[in-house]
Amino acid sequence: MSLNQMQKSKVEEILKESLRTKFENYKPEPASMPFHTRLLGKDRVALFSFIHSLNTNFGTAIFEPVALELAKTNQGKFKI
Repeated sequence: MSLNQMQKSKVEEILKESLRTKFENYKPEPASMPFHTRLLGKDRVALFSFIHSLNTNFGTAIFEPVALELAKTNQGKFKI
């Protein structure tokens, strides 16, 4: 099943808005990881923290809304 242009536009908008919101509102959580910090450095631990937060965000702010949008456009096409 390929996406039509309207679906592609909607998915693109969901991605842009979610990432924009994440970048604007990201607040790192204080974490005490002395082993990781000494092994990798403070900047890499901060990057890991941001990427982990982004992955969590994908599940709640991207995957679910995209699935909902695709389900809306395919409503009634399938019989269960």
